[in-house]
Amino acid sequence: MFSLNESTVAFSIGNFNVYWYGILFAISLLIGWYVSNNIIQRLNCIGYSKLTLKDFDSFLFFGLIIVIVFSRLGHVLFYDFQFYKNNPTEILMIRHGGLAFHGGLIGLIIYVYIYCKKKNIPWLLLLDILSISASAGLITGRLANFFNQELVGKIWASEYGVIFPLVDTFPRYPTQLYEALTEGLLAFFIQIIYLNINGWKSFGTGKYSVIFGIVYSTSRFIIEFYKDVEEIFIANTILLTVGQILCILMFMISLVLYWISNNRKKNSNM
Repeated sequence: MFSLNESTVAFSIGNFNVYWYGILFAISLLIGWYVSNNIIQRLNCIGYSKLTLKDFDSFLFFGLIIVIVFSRLGHVLFYDFQFYKNNPTEILMIRHGGLAFHGGLIGLIIYVYIYCKKKNIPWLLLLDILSISASAGLITGRLANFFNQELVGKIWASEYGVIFPLVDTFPRYPTQLYEALTEGLLAFFIQIIYLNINGWKSFGTGKYSVIFGIVYSTSRFIIEFYKDVEEIFIANTILLTVGQILCILMFMISLVLYWISNNRKKNSNM
């Protein structure tokens, strides 16, 4: 059995505390940026893409803001609307926690489409690049959740359980680690295999986005059964979490994207 420290502070400089969450979240962003830049450079080397590093950096500046805003709105609307309806000023208190992945994803996809239309860049190309970067970044991103002792699992009476002292003294499923291994590492591994089989010109087909969408939604849907989150009744019979409902929608959208991708390929061959 493993227990985390009661403090989430990595180190202090005078009265200034540096938290593990901030360190790992920053590493997650750097990994995503590094992977994206390497893909763009490689695609430019083979003359396959007009997306420059300068374009990508300008995209990221506003992209990060949009992701944070939509992640917050997603949390407000999807997970705790009644609370924020009664306490509207709390919507701005991001430091209190509450960012929803699916909300950020919706905002990002909208921004990708608008940006690419403006710059005359294939939107599936940028979406594919971001999808493989997201997989790589999620590995440390979920570790940030783990050390911040949030999104914890249900109580698990096992020697393999993890105690999160900021939550309680009971061993729990380390669901954040499960997500790091599946939503992050597994998705990235499958994407790399697909890249090795199909080559760099497979970027822009939408397949990397499909892989990420299917692996993420399937993994999280299963892991949600082990999370300590509230479940709701659907049609008075099915007991699911809000996260699982959103994962079902994400899975269906991924299938639609797969169909669009295949259709584009067939039409280009005609």
